[in-house]
Amino acid sequence: MNDFFSIFNPDWWMDENNNALQMADAILFLLLAIPVVYLFIYALASLSKYKNPYPPSAKQHKFLVLFTALRNGKEVIESVNYFLDSQLYPREKYDIAVAATQLPEEDLVTLLQMPVNIVVPDKEHCTKIYAIQQVMERYSPQEYDAVVIFNADNKVVPNALELFNNAYYSGCDAIQAHRMTENLTSSVAILGAASEEINNRLFRKAHTSLGFSAALIGSGMMFDFEMFHRIAPRLSGSDLTKATEMELLKENIYTEYMEEIVCYCKKTEDTSGYSKERRRWLSAQYRSTMLAIIQFPIAFLQGKWDLCEKLFQWLLPSRLLLIAYIVLFTVAMTLLDWSLSLKWYALLALLIITFLMALPEGEVNKKFQKAFWALPGLIITSVFSHIAGIFIPKRKKKTRTEKKSSVRA
Repeated sequence: MNDFFSIFNPDWWMDENNNALQMADAILFLLLAIPVVYLFIYALASLSKYKNPYPPSAKQHKFLVLFTALRNGKEVIESVNYFLDSQLYPREKYDIAVAATQLPEEDLVTLLQMPVNIVVPDKEHCTKIYAIQQVMERYSPQEYDAVVIFNADNKVVPNALELFNNAYYSGCDAIQAHRMTENLTSSVAILGAASEEINNRLFRKAHTSLGFSAALIGSGMMFDFEMFHRIAPRLSGSDLTKATEMELLKENIYTEYMEEIVCYCKKTEDTSGYSKERRRWLSAQYRSTMLAIIQFPIAFLQGKWDLCEKLFQWLLPSRLLLIAYIVLFTVAMTLLDWSLSLKWYALLALLIITFLMALPEGEVNKKFQKAFWALPGLIITSVFSHIAGIFIPKRKKKTRTEKKSSVRA
């Protein structure tokens, strides 16, 4: 027992006879070098030039365009009006549905006067997944060819449905659009936009260029209607992205990424909003990590390499936490044994180079240089969000279930 408590003695770690410091250093370095090398490989792949491989379609398919709205009625009204006014695709070839959850009565009245189908879920407090399931139940599997899912604040380029249609005609059953941040008005929003663009390059553009499925984002997504109608009832939890990815990859359905279909969204503009987002993300991340640990051996034995790659991706730490860990251990090894710290500096340099390679040129990149000094604050917020997620228990909210009628306008 005394030997166990000796690990809390700094002198024990510095004792060259037990090599404890060297062993701990080697293990930690290996654990963090794996995700850095993984990201670096995809950063190299992201440098390849993107080219849309899908020619104009000989047929115009019928789409259901679904907006999910949670309390933000004004935003979804604005987004639907923008879509109707700007979209170049023939109006008779698509219908719009709104999953209206906890919307004010005045916003519901406004939506009733618009050419949209309104579906009010039968639970006042529900997840995005449940709201989408409620919508899909209202339609038969053959009623549309494809469904496109947007968030309440999304605004998409005018030729979006036309580009979706071309890819769908060529055989794509699942497509992720290029989501970009619209409100580059604060340092937090700019850093969030930069992170989103890095994710677009690494986990969407680079993945598809190497033959793997693109990662979903939760909006700006298109699916074959019959296929999505089949898998929607199987979706569970609060994270639409990971639940959908899992069901698609279980059936070996490939997800394409189309960079030119730009879908604009709004990012949180302050650290408190960012912290709330991180806690929601971390809650889903813990569940997906456990699922990945359980499912990875099964997927490997079944030879589902696309699913294996996705599960491995779920096991990696977030980019902000990866930076925090490497900086922390670099400083620690510099203080304990500078000769062991040299490889940590090299690893940190490789990580920085990776992110710079993955950050595309443009307005986000220019504004990112000015907002860079807000990055330490976001890293600290991310670390504390992890700590809070582990040690602070969730407060259970009392929910009231009300039966509400669903309206097809």
